[in-house]
Amino acid sequence: MRNDFASRVWDTMERHPWITLLLIMAIQSMFALDYRSLWFSDEVRYANVYQQMKDAGHWIVLYLNGVPYPDKPPVYFWFLSLLEAITPVKEPGIFFLGSAASAVIFIFSTMAFARTLGCGKKITLATGLVLCTNLFLLGIAHYSRMDLLFASFIILANICFFKAFEADKACRWVVCAFALMGFATLTKGPLGLIFPLLTAAVFMLWKGRLKELKNKAFLKGLAVLAAILVAWIVGALITDGTAFIHNIFYKQIYQRAVSSFHHEEPFQYYFIALPLAWLPWTTAIFAVPLRRLFRAEHWGEVLANRKSRLTNGRDWAWIMFISGFILLSSLSIKVLIYILPLFAPLSILTARGLFGDGNHNPGINSKKIWTFVGGVYLLVAVAAPFAEVLIPFDVPIKGLGFTVLILGLGGLAMLRCRTKGARAGLLTMALTMTIWIQPLATITLPSLDPLMSPRETGEIMKGYNQKGYYPLAHKIYSGIFSYYAGTDIHETSDYKEIENILKNKDKVVLVMQKKYYKKWENKPEGIRVIHEQFISDRPYLLILNQ
Repeated sequence: MRNDFASRVWDTMERHPWITLLLIMAIQSMFALDYRSLWFSDEVRYANVYQQMKDAGHWIVLYLNGVPYPDKPPVYFWFLSLLEAITPVKEPGIFFLGSAASAVIFIFSTMAFARTLGCGKKITLATGLVLCTNLFLLGIAHYSRMDLLFASFIILANICFFKAFEADKACRWVVCAFALMGFATLTKGPLGLIFPLLTAAVFMLWKGRLKELKNKAFLKGLAVLAAILVAWIVGALITDGTAFIHNIFYKQIYQRAVSSFHHEEPFQYYFIALPLAWLPWTTAIFAVPLRRLFRAEHWGEVLANRKSRLTNGRDWAWIMFISGFILLSSLSIKVLIYILPLFAPLSILTARGLFGDGNHNPGINSKKIWTFVGGVYLLVAVAAPFAEVLIPFDVPIKGLGFTVLILGLGGLAMLRCRTKGARAGLLTMALTMTIWIQPLATITLPSLDPLMSPRETGEIMKGYNQKGYYPLAHKIYSGIFSYYAGTDIHETSDYKEIENILKNKDKVVLVMQKKYYKKWENKPEGIRVIHEQFISDRPYLLILNQ
């Protein structure tokens, strides 16, 4: 009988997996709200979009820096508005609360997915713990973006589709799946409907049930999806006309898919990016019995059980991961954050592997996996002090000693778990990550604000704007200074336009990259540089014309 402390703690958590993960995520996030400034580039841009939605009433078509912003639909920003309405948290803390709440929804959706696929409470709890100890997800939970909510809608749509294929009366589940795909699409874009539909179609093909996709339930679901999307399109047409819609369908959807003007990467991009993003769990590949993959009898068994209902849950998870990975690799545009929906099946498969299911699936070797995880922690702890060497300016990184100490102790603790099984290892990882994130989020990351946030430059522009200066920007990533400047900024890439404005206006405050300032051949007399800030990976200058 298991009577050690770790087993007793695990048994208590297993009885209440949802409460357990809620508490872990709350502790990981609640002390980190509003400790740092909004960072370049998405955080400050989305903050300005949210600000303009509330202040100017742009609830259907979003605006950035005073102009229509076709890159993102509005659902995530509605979600932030809801959070602000039901909680005492205001800007800018609401953006970090939105990230934390999205992370909870994402983890809960994945745990519900695990239950839907036939996993018990043990695997469901392990699934949640795998996610909350993943380094990439932990970072995204503290960065203001809509991707976690977007991925949650995709996971929930997969749940509904799977329930539909398992149930006799499937209509309501199919309709719910299409509705969720509509919300996903209005959160970030058409991948919200492509992901679930692709998984469902490949699964039905694998199971020999492809004809079932032609039933009336799917027609009803398509009608619901169309109604949701058409309602928003009509609203956008009424609000901003046909030019905005053309931009959405041609530039933001078609061009990004076939010939991206932004973030274009080679086909093999995710073969490198995914293993890095899945750390430390990527190391599990070295702890699984891979030899059986090269045995003909293994694949013969897989094919023999292809149509068995007993393998439906496992098959759906694998198909969701593999088909999604191929889809993302086939697109012209490739961004690391796009892989988040794949974390759901990956975490379930990893959790199942940690515990195995007997002779047919001996699972992940605990001694090996905890050795590798401990090694990752120790490697990061050793490498972290050298981070300051990579910073181009004298920006002291605070709290680094705490993070190094915690990761180092966590790595040593993981090495001690080599002979103690999956439960002790998962608990140690969860404890290590929960403690580690506290100094990282409240001390270390805020100390990087001068390097990562446009706040310093933006607030100087705000001060000059209040004194009557005209805000002007040359060739910047649109909207990065507007939130902290507290006003829309005239943005242009034309030197002549800038020269005319400086000539015709007495007071102008201009921001531009240092490299473009050096290339400016006809600088007007009387301008002077008053401030320089290195933001992310480049220096920006603030310039006055008097």
